[in-house]
Amino acid sequence: MKRTVFSLLLLTAVVAVSAQKYEPNTKWPYLYENFEQGTIYFQDNQKNSSTELNVHLWGNALHYLGSDGKIYQSNDKNVMRVEIGSDAYLFCDHQLMQIVSTEGTAVLVKLTKGEFDSMQSGGGAYGASLNSSASRDLSSLDLGGLDTPELGKMLQEKNDGRIIPTSIHYYFILGGQQVEATKKGVERHVGSDKVADLQKFVKENKIKWKKEDSLAALLKFLAN
Repeated sequence: MKRTVFSLLLLTAVVAVSAQKYEPNTKWPYLYENFEQGTIYFQDNQKNSSTELNVHLWGNALHYLGSDGKIYQSNDKNVMRVEIGSDAYLFCDHQLMQIVSTEGTAVLVKLTKGEFDSMQSGGGAYGASLNSSASRDLSSLDLGGLDTPELGKMLQEKNDGRIIPTSIHYYFILGGQQVEATKKGVERHVGSDKVADLQKFVKENKIKWKKEDSLAALLKFLAN
């Protein structure tokens, strides 16, 4: 009986550990828990394969691991597409956004944003919004992954930082334009002559503005 109880407790502990969700922190401010194998595709049809990549949440920048064990930031110039593991990304407004769905040249993308402003609310070293020039110091946040740090040292401190809250934002890429995937943003994009058709589609298809499957269905409507 005691052995059975112990086995159940051990199983519960294992399940609890495996169920723990990765959360980025100031010492490891990355979208992924580890650098993942990825590929960068360029406009000239060249690609850089066998590259370990990650997305740094300060500015949603593309970081890669150099042969010297240091972490570098990649320029988004001429980059067409980035693949990290099984996920694919586009640079939109110099930020990496994950591709959720495509319909011809129209794309639905997702931005996972680090809410650094909220970490500074209520006063602090800056007191001002992180959008201000004063916030560029970053000393109060002590963010890792900046200024070509060594991966080994970052891994030693990986779990020692403050949790970074994140939020999800969706956008449509339509005709080369980035459109916020909200009722207001889409209505502004389609124009007054098509708003009635849009509203009818949204109502008939019970579109939920924060649900990916709903937004993917709306993408098909917007692409036509």
